[in-house]
Amino acid sequence: MKNKISEFLFKLCLLAAAVLFLFPIFWTFTMSFKERTDIFTNMPPLFPHTWTLENFREVFGTSGAFTFFKNSFFVSICTTTLVVLFSSTCAYGLQRLSGKSSQRLSGAVLMLRMIPVMVMTIPFYLLFKQLGWINSLPALTLCYTALSLPLATWLCMGFYRNIPDSIYEAAVVDGANEFQLFFRIGLPLIANSIVVVVLQTFFFAWNELTLAMVLINKDENRTMAVGIKYWAANTLETPYARMAAAGMLCIVPTVIITIFAQNYLVKGFVSGAVKG
Repeated sequence: MKNKISEFLFKLCLLAAAVLFLFPIFWTFTMSFKERTDIFTNMPPLFPHTWTLENFREVFGTSGAFTFFKNSFFVSICTTTLVVLFSSTCAYGLQRLSGKSSQRLSGAVLMLRMIPVMVMTIPFYLLFKQLGWINSLPALTLCYTALSLPLATWLCMGFYRNIPDSIYEAAVVDGANEFQLFFRIGLPLIANSIVVVVLQTFFFAWNELTLAMVLINKDENRTMAVGIKYWAANTLETPYARMAAAGMLCIVPTVIITIFAQNYLVKGFVSGAVKG
């Protein structure tokens, strides 16, 4: 009886946490379909009195909306590609060559990710200002890559650690060199787990706002996150409904990617927990 009560309370806490985290998304979703009269009232209704798509039409009709989406996709995809390329190779070298010190080394790598983005904002700005790369999407991509690499490398080190040494040793006996060990054994065996790195990096680059606001101030190079902030700052009356519609459109790609990758995501989260 005691176990059943504990299980019920645990599930109740999970439900409360789910409601707490999902309610802002639900509120944004309903607001994106509301008319102006439903928003600017003393007691805004939970559901719109009249469901309308006008807010979405305004987003697509706004100058620069498609450009913002295109820039976000460009930066996110380029960042993800670079991070996967560098983290998978760096992690392999660190894990294979560091031997017994790999655990301490992986902790040191992870500590680099704990540096707040705000601390790096001014150094990044001064660096790219001297290089003449302000208002440059490649510069933003390099910033995101540098910030994402430590965590991605740490994750990949855990994935490689899960591969038994006997597999590498058997390949070495057969005459495989280090490059063949990486491309034919290491990388293929962690391919499913790499999805975790892909999603984590893509979502970070897609949602990041601080660096994008500091490094980009031209309309044609803004990302979608900055574009939503830009709409709010350049109108006399804050367009809450249009911002909500744009926010929901920003969520769609991440939801679609997560749905298709959820099986690999679960495998990736548990990979490296126990060495096989």
